[in-house]
Amino acid sequence: MQKRKSSFSIFIVFFVVSLIIFGLSKTGIFNTPSSLIASVFSPVQSRFLNFIVGANWSSNSNLKDENIKLTKELSDYQKLKEQNRSLLDQFQSINPKSTTLLPANIIGAPSFIPGLSMPESFILDKGSSDGIKAGDGVVFKDNLVGKIGKITNNSSEVLLTANEKSSFTAKTGDNGQVLGVLKGQGGGEIIIDNVLLSENIKNGDFVFTNGNVNLNGEGFPPGLIVGKIISVEKNPSALFQKAEVKPLIDFTKLTMVFIILGK
Repeated sequence: MQKRKSSFSIFIVFFVVSLIIFGLSKTGIFNTPSSLIASVFSPVQSRFLNFIVGANWSSNSNLKDENIKLTKELSDYQKLKEQNRSLLDQFQSINPKSTTLLPANIIGAPSFIPGLSMPESFILDKGSSDGIKAGDGVVFKDNLVGKIGKITNNSSEVLLTANEKSSFTAKTGDNGQVLGVLKGQGGGEIIIDNVLLSENIKNGDFVFTNGNVNLNGEGFPPGLIVGKIISVEKNPSALFQKAEVKPLIDFTKLTMVFIILGK
């Protein structure tokens, strides 16, 4: 009988406690610990996430900077490689002598619009302070590029062979002894004019400088390649004949040239 009373009392106690817990759960009081825990750990979580994001951003930024640096180094290497190749090719040329040459970079091409026009002149990064004079010849390998026109202390202008201001004595023909006057026509066109009608010239004949050096050493040495004849205009009633000349090099692709220094 005593055991029944004891068991009943325990049951009543658990029942009452269950009712109390159930009632308290409805009030939301048990949400407080989870809110408290969240409030304690939220700043830590936020800082941890910021650290991870910041580390990733810093890493990506460093990689981007490194890629830019490597790209620039590769570009500089390619430019140096091209310059070294140009220097090697030029100094292996027989004409003119390499001891009289000054390498110069092309830094401008006034009025040249790719696909629409041809260059008439170049601006070089060498000037009077480098010993350059107006009238000095400019070459690439054995090919004539033009001559120095205007000049400043640290830069100069090259009038290309196709420039309308360009005119000098040249020679052509099978034996390279037929004389004429080479004239720039502008727009990348060149002709050799004032060739006697009796002379035999034809397509494929090379055109060379005859040698136009003055007493100061300014001008072109003989034997530089100007180009080759691609068409001949011969009128039986005329005294002279003329021909169109095409350079062997593409001036639009040049990045470096060589100036023939005078005395």
